[in-house]
Amino acid sequence: MAIHHSTYNPEWQQKRIDFMLSKYPKEFFHGKRILELGAFNGYIGAYFKELGAEKVCSIEGRLENYLNMVSMYPMIECVHANLDIPTWEWGNWDIIINFGLYYHLEKYHKEHLENCVKHCNTMFFESVIFDSFDAEIYFRNEAGQDQSLSNVGGYPSTSYVENIFKQFPVTYEKFTDGVLNKYVHHYDWVDLNTKVLSSDAMRRFWIVNKL
Repeated sequence: MAIHHSTYNPEWQQKRIDFMLSKYPKEFFHGKRILELGAFNGYIGAYFKELGAEKVCSIEGRLENYLNMVSMYPMIECVHANLDIPTWEWGNWDIIINFGLYYHLEKYHKEHLENCVKHCNTMFFESVIFDSFDAEIYFRNEAGQDQSLSNVGGYPSTSYVENIFKQFPVTYEKFTDGVLNKYVHHYDWVDLNTKVLSSDAMRRFWIVNKL
């Protein structure tokens, strides 16, 4: 790979890439137009550009992260924008990669996910999940270079996410696979309806495909 390796949780970033490639051969990404949302450092988008994607556009909300992304990965299109908005300005894509962004939104969870589903053929979606059987969002204060722009994040339950998917002609599959686990991030925890968000470790991964 002719790209700078990630220094941000590098093994975890690679775990998610490898998981995608375990579900779809690398040839699947050849010639595709890919939108990466909440890209942070742009490594994942740049990786798929090097695999043969026709175009990769990576969007990041924090200026310092965006500037770093521009410097590190000139082979991708980089955009500085707040993604916690109800409208969609990004057009249609073959693939959307939406990792670790959703629970950092404060206001427009419903609109954001609906817009993603409407504007791609395939979405790889990953988020911290609130352990609740109800369709709800748990809000808490947060701060940091990879956190909410507003310093408030909204953490969805599984049913909140999947109820949105069910509104559209798509198939979706949820993964609770321990192969994704790395560092504090865990995907193989058991839903118990505790109504507790104990940490950012409790995550789920979905693949969504338009019919």
